[in-house]
Amino acid sequence: MLRARLSFFQGSAPALRSWGSQMDLADERETGPALSPDLSPDPRVSSRDPDAHSGASSAHAGDDDSLLEFAASERSSRDDKAVEELLEVVTRAVARLQLDWPQEKETPKPSKLEDRFLSGGRGEGPQRQSLPFFEDLHDELSKSWKKPYTSRVFVPSTSIYSTIVGAEARGYTMMPQVEEMLASYVSPVSASSLKKPTLPTKPCRTTSALVGKAFQAAGQAGAALHTMAVLQAYQADLLKDLSAGTTITEEAFTELRRATDLSLRATKQTARAIGRSMAAMVSTERHLWLNLTGIKDKDRVFLLDAPVSPSGLFGDPGFRR
Repeated sequence: MLRARLSFFQGSAPALRSWGSQMDLADERETGPALSPDLSPDPRVSSRDPDAHSGASSAHAGDDDSLLEFAASERSSRDDKAVEELLEVVTRAVARLQLDWPQEKETPKPSKLEDRFLSGGRGEGPQRQSLPFFEDLHDELSKSWKKPYTSRVFVPSTSIYSTIVGAEARGYTMMPQVEEMLASYVSPVSASSLKKPTLPTKPCRTTSALVGKAFQAAGQAGAALHTMAVLQAYQADLLKDLSAGTTITEEAFTELRRATDLSLRATKQTARAIGRSMAAMVSTERHLWLNLTGIKDKDRVFLLDAPVSPSGLFGDPGFRR
């Protein structure tokens, strides 16, 4: 409907301009130059008839509001259905894997600003619930948390899952380098034509190195997701053939099992890369706070490399009150 209206206005634009010009000339003879051209979509509707304009505008606005309400209702219905499907499958998966899943349902607090009439009496949808915590995945993710500052970003033995075509060109491998022109402007002392631009002070360079470390680890996780997606899409196609009644050979079943195991391996490496990125960000935050002290570098490294703990930034009970 909206597209039809748009094409109508676009197609009748020359006629509107011609008629509007005639009206402007007529008005100019009577009252002087017109302040603005008349762009009424119907020449039979006078620009001096406010009731006609308001009636047409109200009708158009009503149609647009109805379209928006319908689209919002459809989108909300799809979201509710997706939540229900997710919870159903996860419930069966938790039972099969024998995972601990406390029923921590989120009860939304009713708002006095919710619709009373326009929603059409639509319910609130399925009750939101937190998904299960997978302890095995957390063990992989937190492997680098014991020594967040000195843990290695690049692990050659597991890099096969994150080594993808075009990773460097697409910005997965390292933080983009600052432009030389900008570096020479903001820090002329550190800019040199023979070396790549660097930050002027040691604390700034350390911060930059830690942020770069976190970026590289996150890039490895993002690259490994490509491998996971390829394997999962392959699994989906194999299962689609199975559900369609196509004869599945023993080789196809073996291939499906291989793809599943490789996808799980890629998942573990992705989790480890995310954990390294989180560990580097914790070290960065610690470094920023330690810059406010006069602690020596040797002691500072000890604090930067302390195990990550959700209870506090430095993970030491002695720092808490």
